[in-house]
Amino acid sequence: MRVLTGLALLAAFTAAMLIDVLTQAAWPALVVGTLLIAAAVHEFFVMARKIGAAPFTLPGVIAGALAFNLPWIMKYHPYDYDVGTLLAALAIVAFAGVVCRKSRQNAPTDVAVTIFGVVYIGLLSSYLVQIHLPENGAKLVIYFVAVAKSADIGGYLTGKFVGRHKLAPKISPKKTLEGSAGGILLSIVAAFALSSLLPGPFSPSWKILFALLVNIAAQFGDLTESVMKRSCNVKDSAVILPKVCGALDLIDSILLSAPVGCYLITVAW
Repeated sequence: MRVLTGLALLAAFTAAMLIDVLTQAAWPALVVGTLLIAAAVHEFFVMARKIGAAPFTLPGVIAGALAFNLPWIMKYHPYDYDVGTLLAALAIVAFAGVVCRKSRQNAPTDVAVTIFGVVYIGLLSSYLVQIHLPENGAKLVIYFVAVAKSADIGGYLTGKFVGRHKLAPKISPKKTLEGSAGGILLSIVAAFALSSLLPGPFSPSWKILFALLVNIAAQFGDLTESVMKRSCNVKDSAVILPKVCGALDLIDSILLSAPVGCYLITVAW
């Protein structure tokens, strides 16, 4: 069920991106992405509550959604909004909330968890929007997401059928070295197979480097979320439908790999 749900959510995002490519209308992808990020931030705050933190959910979710859209906002209002402004506003709201709460015992933790959730999910995911900003940016986003998610798909399929040696048994017992290698291989295949989406000729060595670095970052992103779920005694991040793929589970590999992919595309372009 988790795999099917994950594929369905990924298909919805892909459909929105295809609409963008065919019609040059970015808003469907932005709406889908914003809802996904808002859900992921909410799931993160729910996990944090399992270990006694009390993050400011509504301001955090709103700030996470704004952070995701920050590259678009700054494109049209470059001198009015930036990351510092957003985080400062969130900190002010969070500290005001601390003052108004009856219980202030873990105030520093609550504020820190709120800001971290916005940075970890909202800000890191905004690099997807940054990749989208250039002309034909939708094609670049599709290219990046395909390479990054190949780490998950290749790792899952390879690990399921030939996985023998554990990759990080104390963090994610089901992940294997064979699965990791399979994910890297599939990312390289995707990088070459979808190269027509790239704006102009990119060298084979760049495609291999892109696939390797994005894949490694994606695997670390997956393991990072696993560490946080384990520390919160949570198996799945899903909140609305337990035991079904959550938004954070779907995008965990994207969060750390998006800045890497954005940098590599920017440098190569």
